[in-house]
Amino acid sequence: MLIVLLAGCSAAVKQRIAACKIGDWQQIGKTDGLEGVPANFADRKDFCEDHDDGGKSATADAGARYTLGWQQGNTQMWTAMGVADGARGLPQQFGVRAAAEDVRKRKTPLNQGAYDAGWLKGNAQYWEGIGKRDGAAGQPIGSKEAGRSQASQAGVRFDDAAYSNGWQVGNRQFWQDAGSNDASNGVPDSELLKRAAQARSAGVQVQEDVYRAAWNAEIVNYWRNLGARDAVTGSEFGVRGREARQKGLKIFEAEYRQAWEQRLMQHWEQVGKEDGYGKPFLLEERIANARRDGVFAIPDTRAIYTRAWEAENARYCVPENAFEYGRANRAMAVEVCQPPLRDKLKRAWLSGQDFATAEARQRQAVDDARQLEARLYDGRKRLDRLERDLRNNQPTKEKPATDDSDKQNRRREQERRELIDYLRRVDRELVEARMWLDQNELHMQSLRREIY
Repeated sequence: MLIVLLAGCSAAVKQRIAACKIGDWQQIGKTDGLEGVPANFADRKDFCEDHDDGGKSATADAGARYTLGWQQGNTQMWTAMGVADGARGLPQQFGVRAAAEDVRKRKTPLNQGAYDAGWLKGNAQYWEGIGKRDGAAGQPIGSKEAGRSQASQAGVRFDDAAYSNGWQVGNRQFWQDAGSNDASNGVPDSELLKRAAQARSAGVQVQEDVYRAAWNAEIVNYWRNLGARDAVTGSEFGVRGREARQKGLKIFEAEYRQAWEQRLMQHWEQVGKEDGYGKPFLLEERIANARRDGVFAIPDTRAIYTRAWEAENARYCVPENAFEYGRANRAMAVEVCQPPLRDKLKRAWLSGQDFATAEARQRQAVDDARQLEARLYDGRKRLDRLERDLRNNQPTKEKPATDDSDKQNRRREQERRELIDYLRRVDRELVEARMWLDQNELHMQSLRREIY
């Protein structure tokens, strides 16, 4: 645990330097206390002077403020250690913490009072959490006896008050969840009578006001969700109202109808969008098949569908789109577009096809040019080696010519001339390839421009 508390030494040094610069001796002392080091005002005074604190270390009360801060830091460190142990359900173990290697290595001054106080706080948190868990699970308050027995066996203090406080919070959550869940599932609030009877027989406290508040808050959402779901599954309020009255469920007709209509508005807008992007105007067909598809036509259906269809049709019927369809070799439903646009879109689609062909040729030409560049590079390296060998094998006084050396040099010279001819051809091919690439690039650019 101490390792965690002492992590980030470099950050502590930066914090200490910053405190030095403003003369915050209480913070300097607190940093030392938190790090688990003994109080040492003299060393810290020298440290601040080394880091140019502007003479702030010379204030008369610096030592007292340092000591106060160190006590706060030391107390906070041991308190945090105790809280951590207590919150994990561990017994008090100050002796184990005091004997830890880090504590001994740093000669950390001990503070059992702070540890014990922290442990009590952590222990209370632990049992409060157990109580909350039991309460939220619908367990009776008597369940704490199991916790008390568990604590006794483990040699851990059982905090009765903390458990009870946590249980009360959990019990409230239990009834709140029950009310909310019942309402969201369309269960009438009369279900509370059965729930309450079962709870009392099990020794569980009943919080009727909490259940009803949660149920009343959620029942409106139930009707809204039901309306939205029914709108696209072929149901309407008449059937739902009869079902609700039969089981005694509170009815929110206005909220249901509002959600039902909003969901249908969304449906017709979505259908209009889907049809508008590449499909003909299918409103009459959609309305005729509405009941088969589990939906309903509403007064605004025509306006909603038409507006959505026209917006998507306008987005579909543009030259850029036709060009990309042609480029991808995908069929485009030009016939769904306005007659004045169709010829232009067809030309754009064909331009996209031509562009795709030119694009493929461009990729191949780039690969070919790179191969020519590689051949030129390799050939020039071979030529450099041949010319170097010819220079190195010229006859000298020390190394007169022989028949073999002359024959070898003639062969090298012949190879050099052939290589030069080869490099000239490759160079010409590369120049022509680059010219073709430039021309094809211009052609591709013109294909894009011509769609407008």
